[in-house]
Amino acid sequence: MYTIDDQKEDFYDDEDYEESNWNNRKGLIFKIIIIILCIIVLIWLIMALKGNKNTNNTDIHEANVEKVRLAAEEYFFLRNNKDTVSNINLSSLQSEGLIGDIVDANDKVCSPSASNVNLEKKIDSYRMTVALSCSTKDQEEVFHYDRNPIICLDCSGKTHMDGKEVVIYDIDPTPTPTPSVSPTIKPTVKPTPKEDTNPDEKYYSCKDWSSWTKVRVVDSDLLEKVQVLVTGVKPGKTTKVYGDWSEYSTNKKTETDGIEVEKKVVEEESWSDYKTGVDIDTSNPNIRIVSSETRYENTNTNTCSSGFAYGGNCYSNYTVVGNLTYREYNSGNYLVKKEFCEGAKTLMNSEGLYVLTYINCEYNTKLGPANGGISSSYTVYTYQEKTTKEVKYYRYRTVETVKEADHLTAKKYLESELPEGFTKLPGSEEVYYSYKLKTCEK
Repeated sequence: MYTIDDQKEDFYDDEDYEESNWNNRKGLIFKIIIIILCIIVLIWLIMALKGNKNTNNTDIHEANVEKVRLAAEEYFFLRNNKDTVSNINLSSLQSEGLIGDIVDANDKVCSPSASNVNLEKKIDSYRMTVALSCSTKDQEEVFHYDRNPIICLDCSGKTHMDGKEVVIYDIDPTPTPTPSVSPTIKPTVKPTPKEDTNPDEKYYSCKDWSSWTKVRVVDSDLLEKVQVLVTGVKPGKTTKVYGDWSEYSTNKKTETDGIEVEKKVVEEESWSDYKTGVDIDTSNPNIRIVSSETRYENTNTNTCSSGFAYGGNCYSNYTVVGNLTYREYNSGNYLVKKEFCEGAKTLMNSEGLYVLTYINCEYNTKLGPANGGISSSYTVYTYQEKTTKEVKYYRYRTVETVKEADHLTAKKYLESELPEGFTKLPGSEEVYYSYKLKTCEK
């Protein structure tokens, strides 16, 4: 039988189970939090180590490039190989005793054969490229040097070429290579030779030519080398400056210095001068009728009591010179000698209206009909024809020639080595001399 005590016992058992279950969940959650924190710390440590490695890699790369660059400076510049060699690898620098092994950030030796230095000669500078072949896959580094004297422009002060120790003259068209120097001995600087006629032999070498000088030395024990340097000149550019075009006009314009002319031909329609005719097609659009006159032919003799007969009418013997309006001209009341009209204009009549008027016509006034018969009549037209003709139009503009100043080189060159586009400036020649001993002392 299920009693109240049994109910209580079941109740407590459920509470114990729920409490145990919650404790298990708390333990699991705590473990998960610990794992997440450990992962975060591990990631942070990896990033920190990676950052330190990158820093070390950069520092080691810069130090390695500096070692190779200094060795290349000594090989190219101090040993005077810049004019005969343009590229050298790390292995050759090592064989010259200028540098040892190059070790990268991974503690691996960089390839002596694949690592190299390239020297590119410009007009007034050198460009050195250091390319190391290492396991860290280092990037190329480029350095720039001024010429005469040779000074590194971006070596951060760590360079053999600071312009103080060695002065290199690269204007000799046939340079004499300097003999190789022992790896343990740095080349020394020879003083500039005395520029007089009695030189002290200790200032000259039997192997190396002296620096160039403008002063000629007379000595039978010396060999002499001569070169002529000149200033280069390039003519300034010539350009043309144009003014604005004028409007087109039929007035002919001739092209001259300072004036440019442009011509065009246009086909234009216009009306011809006045013509007269009988059989005219008045419906033709290319015909414009100015006036018409009806004339008569008589088969019988006409007589007039006064004046004279013409076309069945009698006209006054008195010829008048004056103007006739278009209506008067064609009214038949006047016998007009057309060849004696000077033309037609639009003029104001007595009523204040503007009408077409024939000017200075010679005519006789009609008096009345003549006695006699009229057999036929015809019409005489005054007209114009539409024509097409070529019309020439002209326009022009001013042209001014402007020349820039000539360009001169900043320094002097051998004439054969002048920069492209430059020629010798007359009168700029300067003669330089270089000397060395004919024989070496034993």
